[in-house]
Amino acid sequence: MPDDNRAYERIAEALAEFQRTPLFAPFSSKYDAYLAGKTRLTRQEMRGLRLYEREDKGNCAACHPSQPGPKGEPPLFTDFSYDNLGVPRNPDNAFYKLPAKYNPDGAGFVDRGLGGALDMPAEEGKFKVPTLRNIAITGPYMHNGYFKTLEGLTAFYNDRDMRPRCDGGDVTEAEARKRKCWPAPEVASNMNTEELGNLKLTPREIADIVAFMKTLTDGWEGAK
Repeated sequence: MPDDNRAYERIAEALAEFQRTPLFAPFSSKYDAYLAGKTRLTRQEMRGLRLYEREDKGNCAACHPSQPGPKGEPPLFTDFSYDNLGVPRNPDNAFYKLPAKYNPDGAGFVDRGLGGALDMPAEEGKFKVPTLRNIAITGPYMHNGYFKTLEGLTAFYNDRDMRPRCDGGDVTEAEARKRKCWPAPEVASNMNTEELGNLKLTPREIADIVAFMKTLTDGWEGAK
């Protein structure tokens, strides 16, 4: 009905207006203060930033840009693209257990991502690159919540293609890390093998990148 359509338009307008306010995007993290020259990063955080931006190492900034825009706009830490990172199925996903009325495929359900929404094989398994702002407080991570920790997520980026596949079906992040394996990707086609999977990061370098990502949390006390 026309009235329904107008209501949805007003909801969208209200959300857009809210997202323009400082309350939605305060840009008050330690990293924002660092960019403004108001503080310094610790040695570990600085090492993490350098790794984050190195094209031959972490290369995180390829999809999560970390530098201000051409007019000095705060970095949004996403390039708004879509990608298939080879994320495993999440065995804790409650959707698998829903009645057939809501999930006809049951435990066999596969989230095809953008490929499912558009019914395009070339987009199978792809999901929108999220912002990393406030990443330390917005877990679990990935489209299906498979990763519960930033350490596990970063380790997956680092050696996804180097560890053996886990045996025994679906495996949680904690169990995979304990067994030093990674489960098979939920959608293997179109998987990004150029920008992750064998980054050759050391355990200390993984910890450094995680330390840097923790500087992206808004409300940093030093910003007041």
